[in-house]
Amino acid sequence: MKQLSRKEKILTQLVGVVFLLLVLAAIFAPPSLDWSYSFSRNDEIPFGNELVFESLPELFPGEEIITSWTSPHLFLEEKIPLNTNFIYINGRINAKPSDVDVLLDAAKAGNHIFMASEVVYGVLADTFKLEYKPELWEDLDFFSSDSVGFYFANKKLNNGFGYWYPKWMTRFYFSRYDTSRVTVLGYDDKGKTNFIKVKFGNGYFYFHSNPLAFTNYHFLSRNNYEYISKALSYLPVQATVWDEYYKPGHMHVEGLFDYVLENGSLQMAWYIILVGVLALFAFGSKRVQRPIPEIKTPENSSLTFIETIAKLYYHRQDHLDIAKKRFTYFLEFLRTKYFINTSLETSRVIGEVSQKSGVSERTVAALFQMGNRLQELRRISQEDLEQFNRQIDFFYNNCQ
Repeated sequence: MKQLSRKEKILTQLVGVVFLLLVLAAIFAPPSLDWSYSFSRNDEIPFGNELVFESLPELFPGEEIITSWTSPHLFLEEKIPLNTNFIYINGRINAKPSDVDVLLDAAKAGNHIFMASEVVYGVLADTFKLEYKPELWEDLDFFSSDSVGFYFANKKLNNGFGYWYPKWMTRFYFSRYDTSRVTVLGYDDKGKTNFIKVKFGNGYFYFHSNPLAFTNYHFLSRNNYEYISKALSYLPVQATVWDEYYKPGHMHVEGLFDYVLENGSLQMAWYIILVGVLALFAFGSKRVQRPIPEIKTPENSSLTFIETIAKLYYHRQDHLDIAKKRFTYFLEFLRTKYFINTSLETSRVIGEVSQKSGVSERTVAALFQMGNRLQELRRISQEDLEQFNRQIDFFYNNCQ
């Protein structure tokens, strides 16, 4: 077999060092801020729940804090505990009938169940005649810094000025509920109910319509951590179960690999092993005979062009132009998929879009209001652009 020359050995070692440096740079590079909805106890991103989860021992001193990684049906299949709190915080909660049955049984037994969610669907909502709606203010400016205040019905819990949040983050309220069974615990500065208590058997359900108010972002904003602790103080001091099952984008089972990634030393050992295996494959598979000629696949120049244009917009920081183009492509999507003439009167277009796509007319109207508003603005921030993208993606993910 042909021996590597000294020059080839040096080149191979140099490539290995460069590859190792690149891997280390990728590992230790500061992550970009993630604005996705998480609501997980493991996430310290703005809309995660790490800080709220860590505050539970102070809210329930001396009591056991348990994390549920499975559905309520599986978690409670053996035995329903007594004197226990259950906390569910998520953007949407659509529990299966089997899960709803065990939750109702848990409440009947005297337990307390707290649910903060923009919408609760299905059997659970029907049981308590709950209906959620987004607040659509006439003067709503998607890119403004207007705020909405939260208050407790119990005046002793209020701080005098209320607890204030951005409008677009806290726009859901209860438009209907069984008034004969419900106790109103909180409302916003418009008088819309957003926090209620329902007695069921010997226990209680607590429903809050604004889960984003219970995230890291608001825990560190102004004095809103007080609102979180006061809302959760309605739960008695007893053992508490924290839900990790109804979380977007997270696995529902905690395994060995999750433990490895949460532990700093084990995480570093895992990366070192991974780099070693990759290096072994990279250098151990080197051919010593004449290499086989490589036939390159045709290059997709259109992707290169798109990448170049994207970098140009990124360096220019022209968020408004990107938002306008997103809205233009959205209109083209409506014309292509649903054959809608978007040049007609806006109210007529909104009605046709809602009817053909299956998305609520309120949601479509809000999206058109945001898109038309772009023509009046000179610039927007990156956060505004990201929120606008989320609104359009919500339509794409829910249209028929």
